[in-house]
Amino acid sequence: MDFFPDAQTSQKRMYVLGTPSEIQQKGFENKKVLASANAAESSKASEFKIGYTCKKGLKPESPNQDDFCIGVTDSITLFGIFDGHGPYGHEVSAYVHEMLPEVVLKDERFKEDPAQAMKDAFPRTHQLCTAAADEGHFDCALSGTTATITLLRQGSLYVANVGDSRAVLARGSRGGELKAEDLTQDHKPDCKAECDRIIASGKGQVRRLEGDIPKRVFLKDKMYPGLAMTRSIGDTVGVDAGVISTPDVVCRRLEQDWRFLLVCSDGVWEFITSQEAVDLVTRFGPSDSKGGAEALASEAWNRWIAEEGNVVDDITVIIHWFPDK
Repeated sequence: MDFFPDAQTSQKRMYVLGTPSEIQQKGFENKKVLASANAAESSKASEFKIGYTCKKGLKPESPNQDDFCIGVTDSITLFGIFDGHGPYGHEVSAYVHEMLPEVVLKDERFKEDPAQAMKDAFPRTHQLCTAAADEGHFDCALSGTTATITLLRQGSLYVANVGDSRAVLARGSRGGELKAEDLTQDHKPDCKAECDRIIASGKGQVRRLEGDIPKRVFLKDKMYPGLAMTRSIGDTVGVDAGVISTPDVVCRRLEQDWRFLLVCSDGVWEFITSQEAVDLVTRFGPSDSKGGAEALASEAWNRWIAEEGNVVDDITVIIHWFPDK
């Protein structure tokens, strides 16, 4: 975890990354993490008003395919969530959650133009991913990952994403009702602009299979790859169908009414709205950001059970409360 540019000199620092998952984990078990020495204390995350959790879903045949990273220094705060899919999705998300932040932060344009560095880092990381696959490290033909990273630097918030791991801002007056504001758009085939782009590629099509719920991306007249998203890192077969790794990037100046930032994998958003998530986290406040993350993960789990019975997606939550102005 040495890719943060001021890691050696920073007085304020915390780094937490998910580690490769094991299939033996039970449902709702926490993902193992690798933390820097001064993040090892349980009080460190709460000191920074950060809460996080990463839970294995209810898929006995599959390891936890979610991954995440948290980095805090004097000059930057970076969060990332990566939701793998496909037979080797856990290996792709594990690779990308280490490489993507490094590519962003080591870009020579990062200091002057973080937004451009973030935009270019996604396709560059995709290229690194395919190169690693060519070297035999894993197979990403039918496996890939979402990627959503947020970066706080010099009074600005930068957000970049591919896929459907969503970032949400909670806004409102202190002590008042908070409103959810989505910072990312889910890249799914039922979005007209995304669907049109897939079709315009000439090789892809979007359709819903009988008995299935989401629309999916397929190669023309083929039954694969069947992706439920239109942008990702990896998924080299999907690339032929028009799936891209180019992210949407948003840049915002911090404002007085920002209360907290919420970044979660699709395991949260499948049955919980952005506003419901904000309402739940608000009840715990900045003094118990860990409790808020655990409660949101628990609520997501319960809704999966209520809706699907014996299927629950992996669930990852990161909460960051902004300092009081």
